[in-house]
Amino acid sequence: MKYWISLSLLALLSGCSLFGGNNTIGSLKSSKTEQSDLDFANLDHQQVRQEYQELLDLVDDQFLKEQIERRIAGVSMAGGDQQQGSQARPQRGYYREAINSYIDILEKYPNSPDNAEVLYQLSKAYEMEGEINNTEAMLKRLVTLHPDYSGVAEAHFRLGDIRFSHQDYRQAEVHYRASTRTESPQLSLNAHYMLGWALYKRGLFDDALESFALVLNRIMDSDGSATDQQGKPMLPDTLHSISLALVNIGGADKIDDVRGLRNKDWIWQVYENLGAYYLEKNRYADSAATYRHFVRRFPLDRRAPDMQNRLIAAYTKGAFARDVLLAKQDYVQAYGIGSAYWQQADAPQQQTLRASLQPYLRELAAHYHAQAQQQTKLSTDQRDRDLQKKARQSYQDATGYYALYLSSFPDSSDRAQQRFLKAEAHFEAGQFSAAAADYEQVSYQYQDTKFNNRAGYAAILAWQQRVTELEKKPAEKSAAQEQAVASMLRFAAAYDSDERSPAVLTNAASYLFSLNRYQQAIDIADELLQSKQKLDKKLQQTAYGIMAHSYFQLQNYAAAETHYDRQRQLTPAGPEYTDISNRMAIAVFKKAEGLIAAGQKPAAATELLRIKQIAPTSSIRVAAQYDAAVLLLGNQQWQPAISELEELRRHYPQHEMAAEFPRKLAFGYEQAGRLKDAAALYLYLYRNDQDETVKRDALFATAGLHEKTGRAAEALEFYKTWARNYEQPFDNRMEARYHIAVIYDQQQDMARKLFWLRRIMEGDAGAGQQRTDRSQWLAAWAANEYGDYFAKEFSSRRLASNLERNLPWKQQMLQDAVSRYQQAADYGLLEFTTRSSFRIASLYQQFAAELRGLPVPAGLSEQDAATFRSIIADQATPMQELAVAVYSSNIEQAWQGHYNEWISNSYQQLAQLQPARFNKHEQQKRYGDEIR
Repeated sequence: MKYWISLSLLALLSGCSLFGGNNTIGSLKSSKTEQSDLDFANLDHQQVRQEYQELLDLVDDQFLKEQIERRIAGVSMAGGDQQQGSQARPQRGYYREAINSYIDILEKYPNSPDNAEVLYQLSKAYEMEGEINNTEAMLKRLVTLHPDYSGVAEAHFRLGDIRFSHQDYRQAEVHYRASTRTESPQLSLNAHYMLGWALYKRGLFDDALESFALVLNRIMDSDGSATDQQGKPMLPDTLHSISLALVNIGGADKIDDVRGLRNKDWIWQVYENLGAYYLEKNRYADSAATYRHFVRRFPLDRRAPDMQNRLIAAYTKGAFARDVLLAKQDYVQAYGIGSAYWQQADAPQQQTLRASLQPYLRELAAHYHAQAQQQTKLSTDQRDRDLQKKARQSYQDATGYYALYLSSFPDSSDRAQQRFLKAEAHFEAGQFSAAAADYEQVSYQYQDTKFNNRAGYAAILAWQQRVTELEKKPAEKSAAQEQAVASMLRFAAAYDSDERSPAVLTNAASYLFSLNRYQQAIDIADELLQSKQKLDKKLQQTAYGIMAHSYFQLQNYAAAETHYDRQRQLTPAGPEYTDISNRMAIAVFKKAEGLIAAGQKPAAATELLRIKQIAPTSSIRVAAQYDAAVLLLGNQQWQPAISELEELRRHYPQHEMAAEFPRKLAFGYEQAGRLKDAAALYLYLYRNDQDETVKRDALFATAGLHEKTGRAAEALEFYKTWARNYEQPFDNRMEARYHIAVIYDQQQDMARKLFWLRRIMEGDAGAGQQRTDRSQWLAAWAANEYGDYFAKEFSSRRLASNLERNLPWKQQMLQDAVSRYQQAADYGLLEFTTRSSFRIASLYQQFAAELRGLPVPAGLSEQDAATFRSIIADQATPMQELAVAVYSSNIEQAWQGHYNEWISNSYQQLAQLQPARFNKHEQQKRYGDEIR
């Protein structure tokens, strides 16, 4: 059977056309012949190799022998591929047999024209085995000996990769450059890309850019998409590589210097990618500069507005407020309606431009308006002409942008608001005629419910200012007065239910005589009502309304309330009745304000609570009830205040003032002694209030109330949460640390107590100008507590129990305790100075006593024992002297007029230590004794 297989193989080799030229192993494996009827698919690689090996013994022709050995090597290679995917790695490797076979062929047939393919396959086998040095050696041999080999470009590319991975970028460049000469488009593309990176790594950024640009030119379409599907994945990497190179040579300013990027329709992608790279690296100014370079270089490009928007976004992200403003101005100027760009843009482009122009114009107008207001506020001194000039320019810019917005978006939903703001800017700039014209357009043309009567009244004020302005120009003043009267009458006719209408009518009737003569209006209305002429109900309503409003303007709120009430009695239920009730409520509110100013707060609270009955649905009802509750709290009427606040919280949870209700209610609970209710509500505020300051203070209050109500564990967690999250206010920070230390002391958690004691001392030490008497007291207290800890440790071991071990330990504890006590004393507070002195002296006294109490070691001679006692005395005596000296320092405080328990205790100790001096008792002599 094997004989026939060998003959079949021989026939296959003889008839196959694959043994000449530069045929690869892959093509050999795929060859077929009609001369073999063997089923090679059912033979494994080992069997095939064995058959080929046996065939060698049957062949004498050297050419056939060479081809058989190549085929054996190819089968070994295929076997390695198969083993690699199906079994664990053999000890010798998957491709060792193939490697040996190829090496053997090269040695046997050194001059064979087919050795190029052998070297190629051998390099591949070495690479599969991870032997990169051998791979490189074979590839070098291949490109040197066989420069015309069809795969030489690929070999150069692989050599380039190897050199690149070894950071030998110069040689990598050589091989990649050689590889670019291939006829394979994809390989050439990859070679140019990697050539760019080799140049980049060498710092040859300009050359690298040209190489990357060549890659883009091959794969990019005019619209910026990849035309070559094989090159499409390279597009983002190549753009990113270009960005990296540009960053190294100066950014967008150098794009025009790259020959391969000139006059390219897709150049916008380079700018966009570079700008995005800078933005990602938080280089906001460079990102913006990149987009600006594109906009200036290609002002009419369809992507220029988007680039300008990206520029704005970069400055916005970098928080460059001034640059954002200027960039938006540039956008409006370059792409606004009527600009050269707008004229050449199609309808979809114009719609896109509108989407940016509208918010930018609003923002620019609002900015310059606010800037003008601030400049005006700061330029109160008439001598500050420069600032006044800037304010006038800012108002001009603001009104200009408002006007541009209104002309660009005449039908916008916020046109009334924007024209109203334009009028406000004119008014603030002293341009009263222009302001009045805009106000009247808002009021009588736009019919916007939010601004109509507000704008109509503002127009009247503008005309009044114009009249005052023309005081020294009688002719012009007369014309302005006519305009003012017309505006007043127009307002009164359009908004007769407006609460300002009576004042407008009064002004219209008396304007030719003077401005704001409310008493004249009252007199006229009162005369009308007192006349014998029968007045219809409507006229009476109007008269009472004019009087009420005039009294209101004169701040006679009690009279205003009376006349609003009379007007209301003549009015049937309905909207008008409600309006009058609301005005009456406002009058009562104002009356209450007067009572508050006069110090009559209880009476003011009573008046405010009346508003609940006068106008229960009034917009000021909630504010009035809330203000009344605040006044009750201030008057320590806790329960009435609590009742009002609970009602407000219950009925108006969505009111704009709703956040204030629980804040004041918690305070009320606390003051009323309902501490658990207060603690729960403060906790609610901490978890739900939107004001960070309120949340902070509520958390601190919660902690304190939990501590007061005996819930120390919960209090501890709240204090710790406060301490972790807040550094200010400084006083609360120190108090929180103090309470944490106290609670840990109660829990006998000494390690954590010591930590917070240190935090207290550190807090005071680093407080700077925030330091207070209380913070110093807390720091002194903490230092004393720390000293007590070391003092306790000092006392916890008896010196006599183990002198050699305990003596150095007690000395250290003594030193640490004295250091902390001294630190407490350094704060200069009598309480802690005397306490620290007493505690230090006590420690010295105790140490001396323990030294004297040491027993004489056993086994000493009488002389040695005496020496031991002498040494101990020498050590103990200075300690006791120190104790006496420190106790005496407290006595000196008494001589200076101070006295406390620590001074008293010091006297007692000194009486024991030096009785001759400090334990004297005055001898009282009887009168009879003195005679004797």
